[in-house]
Amino acid sequence: MFDDNEEDLEDDNLEEDQEYPEELLPVVELSDAIFDLIEKLEKVQEKLENYEQEYLEADSGVRQSFDLPNREVFERWDEFIYNAITELDDLGEAI
Repeated sequence: MFDDNEEDLEDDNLEEDQEYPEELLPVVELSDAIFDLIEKLEKVQEKLENYEQEYLEADSGVRQSFDLPNREVFERWDEFIYNAITELDDLGEAI
């Protein structure tokens, strides 16, 4: 069923659960969710920066062959980010 590594991971998870009092689980879950969100946003930012850098370093002939991003996609992203920032400001501090 489980190999040794999977059993070790299960044991680690059980130990982690035992280390945290139940009332702290919402804190840990929110912290993990924020970490995941930041990680995803950093990947998007990295892709944007890489695209920009490649475009700027390319000569005009190569630039013409670039697939330009869809403006509607950027508008949706801008709206999402703006709304997320507004909602975060409205939520206030978590603790």
